[in-house]
Formats: sequence, C-alpha cells, structure tokens
Amino acid sequence: MSDPFDPVEDWLGTDVELMPPAPGRFDVVHRRARRRKAAVATMTVAGAAVLIAAAVTVPQLASSLLPNHGGGPDKVGNSSSSSRRPSPSPTSHPSPHRSTRPAGSHSSAPAAGGKLSILNSSAAPAARFEPTSITFVNSSVGAVLGQTTAGCQAVLCTTVAGTSDYGRTWTKVDAPPAVPPSGRIGVSQVRFLDGNNGWAYGPELYATHNGGATWTKIPGLNGRVTDLATVGDRAYAVVARCSGSGSDFAAECGRFALYSTLYNDDDWQPVAGASGRLPVRPGGLQLTGQYGYLLAGSTLFVGSPSGGAWQKVTPASGLVPACLRGGSGPSGLLAPGANSDLYLLCPSASGGHGVLYTSIDAGQTWLKSGPFTGPGPVTSLAVAPTSGTLVAATGKGIFYSDESAGQRSWHRAGSSGSAPAGGFSFVGMTTTMLGVAVPANASVREIFITRDGGLNWVAKAIS
Repeated sequence: MSDPFDPVEDWLGTDVELMPPAPGRFDVVHRRARRRKAAVATMTVAGAAVLIAAAVTVPQLASSLLPNHGGGPDKVGNSSSSSRRPSPSPTSHPSPHRSTRPAGSHSSAPAAGGKLSILNSSAAPAARFEPTSITFVNSSVGAVLGQTTAGCQAVLCTTVAGTSDYGRTWTKVDAPPAVPPSGRIGVSQVRFLDGNNGWAYGPELYATHNGGATWTKIPGLNGRVTDLATVGDRAYAVVARCSGSGSDFAAECGRFALYSTLYNDDDWQPVAGASGRLPVRPGGLQLTGQYGYLLAGSTLFVGSPSGGAWQKVTPASGLVPACLRGGSGPSGLLAPGANSDLYLLCPSASGGHGVLYTSIDAGQTWLKSGPFTGPGPVTSLAVAPTSGTLVAATGKGIFYSDESAGQRSWHRAGSSGSAPAGGFSFVGMTTTMLGVAVPANASVREIFITRDGGLNWVAKAIS
C-alpha cells in the first residue's frame, strides 16, 4: 500500500476554482431542484442505507467526540463505559492486506439487500447490550454493534446483533475479534453495504464478506480509521494520525488520508487529492450515489464515489458558510440530499444556535436556510429520502424540520418517555418513514426507532 502522507499531497490538494453561475441562474436552478426533489430518493449508504451526518457514531466516546467534535452522532455525554479500560486485544497474526479470495470470487456488483448470513442464528443477543453504532442495508435488514459485560473475561467485550424486521426483533451475530476502542486498538462502529459485505472500525478495521460469519483484520493503513461509508460498489475510509487515548481514540487528529476499495476486496488504496494536514472528526465523510463529500476542518472535499481523484471545493461566489471560512471555529455537520443538494449546519462558536446552509450544486454556492432553533449542541444531522425532511439529534433530544418560504422551522419530535440523559449521539433516516437514533450514553442499552418520518420515536432494547 502506498503512503499518502508525502509531499505529493500538497500538489494533489490544490484548490479548484469553480466558474461562477450566470447572474440569476442560481435562483432558477434552485426552484427547479425544489420541484424535482420530492420525486428523487437519496442514498447515502448501500441500498436504502441510513443517511448520516454525524460527527461521531460512538456514543460512548469521550469529550473530543462530544459536540462539537464535529457534531457527530457519537458525541457522547458522560458514558458509563468511558471509565472502563478495555484490556489489550489478544495477539494475532496479521492477515495479508490484499484479499486472499480467488479472483473468480469477485462478483460484478453487490447483492441487493438480502439477509446477513449470521441472521440464520436464533440465538438471543448478548445480555446488557450497550449499542454504539447501527447500520441498515434496506428497510428490513440491519446490524448493531456495541459492548457488553455479560460473559466477558475482559472489562468490556465487543458484541453484534442483527435484525430482519427493522429492529422489532434481534438475533446474535458473530462479532469481530476486537475489544471496544482504546487508543490504537479496538472497534466501535459498523457499516454493511449489503447482506455479505461489511466493516467494523474505529480505530482498527475489520472486514467481512460473508455476512459476518467471519471477520478479517485489515493491516497497513498507517493510522486510525475514524470514518467509513459505502455506496455502489466501493467503500471509503478516513485514516487519521491521532493522539487520543482510551475510548477517545479520535481525539487530536491533525492529519488524514482518504482510502477506498472495491466492496468485495480488502485492497485499500489512497484516494488522490483527499489528504492533508487538516483536522478530521467522525461523521465528516458522506456518500450518495452521485457525490462523495468529506469535511476536514473548514475544507470541503468532493469527488465521485465510483472512483477517481477528489478535489477541494472553494465556493465560487456569494455567501460562504461560517464553518467554511477557515479559522479555529467548530466544524460543521454535512447531510447530502437528492442529486447535488447538500445541507451544512454550522455550529455557533459562542454556544448559541447554529445556522443551516443549503447548496444545490455540491457545495459550489450556498444559501442560508435559517437558524437551528432547538437546544444544542447538535450532534448529528440526517435527511429523509424523497421528502427532504431534516432530522437533527442534540444533547437534549431529536428535532425535525419542514420548509416554508425557503426557511426551515424546527420542532421537537415525540418520544416514548423522556429523552435519555445526555441526548443522542446519532440519528439516521433509512427511508422517508424509517429511521434510527443512538443515545449518547450507551449504558441506556436502547436504540430509538421512528416509523413516521422522524415525528415520533420509540425506545427499543437490543434483546
């Protein structure tokens, strides 16, 4: 594997100046985009996968992952596990970086949906399941990764469960042979592209190509995997140089590189143009079927998710969102919509309400869509496919928005019982109606599910 941390990165990372639109053209395109939006579904992970704009999806991580660590889903409040120190993972022989499967075993395209192979199990999930990450490949099949003290020789053990009915029932799934995150070791997140191909990561990286029946550790990435997303026939991962310790593994990351691989291979290679000495936080990587986005500090990178180089994007003209102007302010939260639509919520440096910005041309030009009026800080932002409804998770609860005269108004979502202490670290919408949220404090031992487009949420234990 080549190392992207070299002088070439400066040349590859040169800003691309985009041509400004003709006078008045932006408004015309904006109106057309709004008319067609209702007819187009957005895909940010495989199939009907969850749309995410999270600063972190490890609800149990410490302060650097809390808002505003980037506003991710995992900004955790005070997690019960934050004081637990996972024991070192057992010594194992590293597997080859490139997949050892025969060349003929690579299919031309990912399987559509289907059951994870481990869902054939009827065993119940581990007791005392504390969820930290969740992923869905369609409106039925998904997996959740977390940690447990049940039947565990260490202080904490990694555990996985799967569902075939969007969280109504769960079964035990084989977990990767890794401890919960601790500095350079362990995993905290999970992503599946389809019923066979999935990844557990943060900070290490494990892959499965048989639905979770077996997992292979991926060596040689020369850093900590802080973010991973997948769509189409590729997976992308952000690998960063970080100095955080314990469960705060993604803290103080000042240098990064974006890697990619085919969905059924383990040959991860750096993506040209997407590396540099910039701070990154989990949740800054977002993919749709047409565009890939990566927000590193105040710099936005854009590329094709099907392969090729990525570029820095400098707004062509007009308004520049506050969190894209440089400086040391808090990083924003991205949420891609239909076609080239992109939402960016910039937190307030003073601790007040953040401001929502909208782009219809993949970040070249922006419009202000009004303030976020719910109590902050915002930890995660998602878009419901087709409807375009925005859903935000905060340290106080979940909020959804509708649009009137170009401005967004925000409303508190209903919930079965009161919001968990510390609020939520992650929220994602799989379809227009179905979505999931993860509490910031994993010791709550629940996820929350919506079946009415984000208006109301019901708590569900993994059992």
